[in-house]
Amino acid sequence: MQEINVKIVKQRIVSSNIFISQDISKKLELNMECKAQMKTSRNEEDKSVLLNIELNIGTKDDKLRIELVSDTIFELDLLPDDYNEIAEQKLVPMARETLLNSLDEMLLVMGYSKMELAKKM
Repeated sequence: MQEINVKIVKQRIVSSNIFISQDISKKLELNMECKAQMKTSRNEEDKSVLLNIELNIGTKDDKLRIELVSDTIFELDLLPDDYNEIAEQKLVPMARETLLNSLDEMLLVMGYSKMELAKKM
């Protein structure tokens, strides 16, 4: 595969739902699910890609539920031969990491501690 450099041009959280129970314990076993859809430009010369990510984080007992949906625009330096491969290897991990960092900032504003899930991935 050719080496393609990517950078995030813009990320926007389009939906967020955070529920944290009052009687939640300090140690949690979290489940995370990430769904992604990619859209490319109709202009064949345009090297930007839109990635929509739906991130669901929660516990089995539903004492913590977090649902985030974001749109991330990436700029690629080269057009890839396989968009799915570049999405799996670079785009989704980058977008997920920045989304998890944004989640930490939202939790701080809400009065909670950071979860630092981006570091634990």
